[in-house]
Amino acid sequence: MSSYESSGQRKKIKSPFSGAVLVAKDGKVLFKKAYGHASKETKAPNTIETKFSIASVTKQFTAMLIMQMIEKGKLNLTDSISKHLPYFSKDLGDQITIHQLLSHTSGLPHYEGLEKIGIRASSFFSTQYTPKSFAKLIGNTKLIHTPGTSYHYSSLGYILLGAILEETSRQTYNELLQKSIVQPLGLKNTGFESNDFIANQVAQGYNFRELEGFDWLITKQGGKFNTAPFRDQSNKYSTGGMHSTVEDLFIWSEAIRNNTILSKELTAKMLTPNKDGYCYGWMRNWDDLIERNTNVRMYTHGGTLPGFNSSITLFDDGTTIIFLANVHPLKDKEIIHQIYLTTHGLEDKYRLDGYPDRGSLSNFESQGGIKALNTYFSKLSKLCGYKVLPSTNSITGIMYLYIKNEQQVKADSLKNVFFTDFNPRESDLNRAGYDFLQINQCEFALEFFHENVKKSPNSANAWDSLGEGYMICKKYHEAVESYKKAVEIAQNKNSQHLDVYKTNLSKAIKKLEE
Repeated sequence: MSSYESSGQRKKIKSPFSGAVLVAKDGKVLFKKAYGHASKETKAPNTIETKFSIASVTKQFTAMLIMQMIEKGKLNLTDSISKHLPYFSKDLGDQITIHQLLSHTSGLPHYEGLEKIGIRASSFFSTQYTPKSFAKLIGNTKLIHTPGTSYHYSSLGYILLGAILEETSRQTYNELLQKSIVQPLGLKNTGFESNDFIANQVAQGYNFRELEGFDWLITKQGGKFNTAPFRDQSNKYSTGGMHSTVEDLFIWSEAIRNNTILSKELTAKMLTPNKDGYCYGWMRNWDDLIERNTNVRMYTHGGTLPGFNSSITLFDDGTTIIFLANVHPLKDKEIIHQIYLTTHGLEDKYRLDGYPDRGSLSNFESQGGIKALNTYFSKLSKLCGYKVLPSTNSITGIMYLYIKNEQQVKADSLKNVFFTDFNPRESDLNRAGYDFLQINQCEFALEFFHENVKKSPNSANAWDSLGEGYMICKKYHEAVESYKKAVEIAQNKNSQHLDVYKTNLSKAIKKLEE
């Protein structure tokens, strides 16, 4: 950890580490230490008692509060949103259950869903919401898949769980949190507090940006820290608004292991993997960790906010690794993996092998090609207990190799598998389309943009990207029609990008007239 704090560490974990770490085995703390500054402006150091924003680790506490309400008979996993939030969109609320909110299978979008209904990211972070007003806002978003059919991480779903908790208990989220978890466990530095509390009692968050060229050489840590923008507590709420310390989170982790504040039966239910290995507020067998050490099994969850990273991992062998950091970004899986190896005196030799090299087509095919790739992910899926697929970048990279080597049939075949089996996100399809435009593969690239508007017909950005694809491919009539659709959708949603879409449309019309 000291090496991660010092210069050169960016090559390992992206940013110089600043925060606190705790490692335990079988309930006994083996190591705890703090690094860096809670405030670089005042030079106040981080300590073990320093409070950090824990971001999405908050979801564990929200899930526990829901399970406690179930234990008391006040909620059921099969209850719909509509049953407990009468002000929420009934059409949407009737379709989604508490179980689906907990397991990220509700079909609700993540924060990108807000932008699609005209909520500008630039203003969202500073906007104050009540749980009721935030829930109503979420009720205006569009489902991205049928509830219960697929996993899609959605912080908005956990906002609704907080609203349900308040409606059912007639207490605020923090009052319920204090009464049901914080006080029973004797946590001294954990809670959900006001903006003033976060600004004055919690470590300041920083974003780290690497420098390049000569600046990289003359800067001790190879980059610069910038104070992270402040985000209003009301829109972090029950999905990411809590603060804590590593010591408090260790007490929390032991309560999970020992069923201290929830029955053994319901704790087991909370930790049962659902689609893609997500439990309720916990991830079972994170594939990035299993790839690095095939012998371990764990429950884990991380969190990120501007300027903050958090992580808590409970290994089946009794090892607990917790870190809280006031710097972003960090390679959390690398930190966890290296700490685990050091804790157990192990060498880094337990990685899953068999992933074919993708540096060139000859290397890829000599090492087994697609067959080897399928075998690798079949092994990984078996180890994790759920289906794991290659990353979008891996698949599009292999398509690139095929195209570069004039094997268009193989590229087309893999593209079709990608569309049908991978359920790519809007951003994945857009990125792939632009990547193939850069190598002058117009028709191939356009298929990704077409797939995007097919999957996201109400996305102005998807239609705008299709228009740009047509423009680059000199199909100006089609570009005009696509840009018109983008402008129409953007106008209906009061999009912050409307002027950009209008400008693009004007350029396309001018080209068409020429």
